[in-house]
Amino acid sequence: MTFFRFLYYVFSRFHQDHCQQRAASLTFTSLLATVPLLAVSFAIFAAFPAYSRLKDKVQSFVFENFVPQVGSSIQGHLSEFTKQTGELTAVGILFLVFTSVMLLVSISNTMDYIWRARRRRNIVSRMLVNWAVITIAPVLFGASMSISSVLFAYAQESGVEAFTGPLTRLTFALPFILQAFGFTALFVILPNTPVRRTDAAIGGLVASFLFELLKRGFGLYVAHFPTYQTIYGALATIPIFLLWMYLSWMVLLASAEMTAALPEWRGGTRRVRKTGLAPLDRLVYALAVLSALKQEQVNGGGLRQYRLLRAAGIGPDALADVAERLEKNRYIARGYKGEWLLVRDLTEVTLYDLFNHLGLGLEAGIPPRQLRKAWTHRFAKVRTGMTEAMQDRMGMTLAELLRAAEPGEDIANDTDESNFSPTEEEVEQDQSSRRARILALLGIGALTAGGS
Repeated sequence: MTFFRFLYYVFSRFHQDHCQQRAASLTFTSLLATVPLLAVSFAIFAAFPAYSRLKDKVQSFVFENFVPQVGSSIQGHLSEFTKQTGELTAVGILFLVFTSVMLLVSISNTMDYIWRARRRRNIVSRMLVNWAVITIAPVLFGASMSISSVLFAYAQESGVEAFTGPLTRLTFALPFILQAFGFTALFVILPNTPVRRTDAAIGGLVASFLFELLKRGFGLYVAHFPTYQTIYGALATIPIFLLWMYLSWMVLLASAEMTAALPEWRGGTRRVRKTGLAPLDRLVYALAVLSALKQEQVNGGGLRQYRLLRAAGIGPDALADVAERLEKNRYIARGYKGEWLLVRDLTEVTLYDLFNHLGLGLEAGIPPRQLRKAWTHRFAKVRTGMTEAMQDRMGMTLAELLRAAEPGEDIANDTDESNFSPTEEEVEQDQSSRRARILALLGIGALTAGGS
């Protein structure tokens, strides 16, 4: 039952983030960037003499395994287009690179939105990350293909293939594994926020599995329902390719939403908020963050984001909201390793101070145009009384409020942060369960890939 509730939460997140429209936008951008991206990738292959012979092999592998049924036709057209890019001038080549980078920037912006990243990378950092993806990905892909070719050639020459025949048949799972690795890398690298490697791996495996199902379903549709050929004739490849790219982006964004939802679900979030945090939620979450960092400060350190999420018992979206305000008012700061540190003396700050620093108080002035109205003066007296009462009731310092429970203190539900820290047995069970889920997804995906 919990699994279906989680799926509903992911679907709600997917719908609220308008992922259908984002997939359509990325499809259009991809259509413009496909030829430049291939041209840049093949140029990188040509720069390495060891990979130059792999160019056609890699191209065939990609279109045969990642674009069902119509891959050969699309490959022919794109090959002609990419050959013509060799006649471009330096300005034309720069335009190719720019178009390729713009696709990755669009993907990065979408990932930042899905992960609720409050800060964007600066221009230099963005360009470096995107250029690294464009340049390193073809090299790694070519290296994996080259190593596989060398190993299989060696097996044939040495006669080992006769003994490893059943094992070599497992190479049908290579597309699935490459897809899973690629999706995982995207989920880790592109969002400008820390992403747990385990969450990214689960999202990558789910994305690869859904992609395999999409390939099989799309291949069956193209093979058995050729209505598009009757309508579009010789141009049928174009709408089919567009539909394939759109559905592929839908799979990628749905998997990204699931990956981003995992830490939120662990933090107790069960509903997708259409607006920001409620005032009481913001205050409680801020206190939870300060309490977790205060306890860690005793040990002489800070907390990385994923550990702070667990210690405070909140989701990434809520943490981003309160951390931004707490950092702005110098309660917390980032360490040189990226960890969050408590940097303010909580004995000098009251709950009322925090209340106002979070933007929840009544300190804002009345708009000038309203000052001459009679009700304004009556409201000002009410506000003064409310402020004085709140100062009196919320005058406790944060250090006193967040102190550890004392013996004999009447606490109905123990909310000490240690409750958020799992026992060794729970950690071991959680890791074993996670490994089992990953292996199950890997096995199912490999079988799906093999069946296709």
